Amino acid sequence: MVTLNEYFEVAIRQHQERGRHLLARIPNPNRLPQEFYPLVQDTTRSISEVIEKFEAILKDRYLRDPRNQAERLRHFRRVVQELSLIETTCVAALERHTKSDGFLSQLVIRITHEIDYPLSPPIVTGLSQHYFHIYPNFNLLFVPLTEDDFLLHLPDLYHEIGHTLVSEPYSPNRYNPKIKGFQASLLEMIYVVSNYLNESYQKEMRGRGPKQLADYFQVWQKSWWEWAVEFFCDLFAVYTIGPAFGWSHIHLFTKLGDNPFSVPLFGESSHPADHARMQTILYGLRLIDFGDAADMIERRWNELLQISGAVAEPEYQRCFPDDILAMFAQKAYEATIELKCQIVTPQTEYPIYTALNKAWDIFWNEPGRYIEWERKAVEELRVLCSSKIGT
Repeated sequence: MVTLNEYFEVAIRQHQERGRHLLARIPNPNRLPQEFYPLVQDTTRSISEVIEKFEAILKDRYLRDPRNQAERLRHFRRVVQELSLIETTCVAALERHTKSDGFLSQLVIRITHEIDYPLSPPIVTGLSQHYFHIYPNFNLLFVPLTEDDFLLHLPDLYHEIGHTLVSEPYSPNRYNPKIKGFQASLLEMIYVVSNYLNESYQKEMRGRGPKQLADYFQVWQKSWWEWAVEFFCDLFAVYTIGPAFGWSHIHLFTKLGDNPFSVPLFGESSHPADHARMQTILYGLRLIDFGDAADMIERRWNELLQISGAVAEPEYQRCFPDDILAMFAQKAYEATIELKCQIVTPQTEYPIYTALNKAWDIFWNEPGRYIEWERKAVEELRVLCSSKIGT
């Protein structure tokens, strides 16, 4: 029977070997488009660092002490998870790269040029099993497999690149002065919400409100840290792509949504209620002179709410007051200006902005010809993305 130290030695050596196998599976850069070179470099470095972390766990005298095996197990599991994440994101994206990935990556590069985005554009991979999501530390954006053939959800690319503006711990952008103001504005709004929730809780308790409200407010305090990020990313998309993002929110909710007034009561959630998101989107659109478009989106949204039968409970208004949502729109607008990004207006004529907003105009006004129009519009975008920027 092997000892626990012997077990850890074999397990760690096996995972180090797994890391080396992953390094061998990274394609040679000359087989990839040039925009994938940074991901090759970052993946290689990340795997090498994980191998070294395993070595440190193996040799650390403190962790080898029989009294500290619980801590050693936690260290081991943490590094295993880190290696697994790299395998299922970065290595998978590089090894299974397709022409579709190349097109969408070029499209994002074009988007970042159109809006004067201050950071490096992410690489796009069509390996998502859910919806759009991004790993900011890897600068890797996941979309569904066939997303390169359709336009209606591409405005969500703008939301996802907003996430890289919100620096995470150990992110290469955490000290970048270009996005410091954006992050400071986000933190300011988190404090505003926290103060509002504290004051509301005290008011409820003085009025001898229901005892369970104490638990609700605690859940909302924790959830708002992530909700604030989502609101800022939504609004960044509104200010850089315009009405198309509002329409795409309706489209996504119609297909995948549930209760638009959902408020967590016992466990924190990662995304705010869809109605709160829509209200914030509408505030943002009206700030940048898209009032007519906002009115049309709001009418469609209200029709959708009516047929869904959803009704807001009192907890919804406590959790998402209108004045707070309006403050988010204003503060994110100021933060986007500080980024020096191009904020769109009804007079904007950038190619990708025009294509994604026109898609929704055709969808609503000429539905009979939309599918054929979309097919041609996607081909035009492919031609655009195959040419050099500036031509």
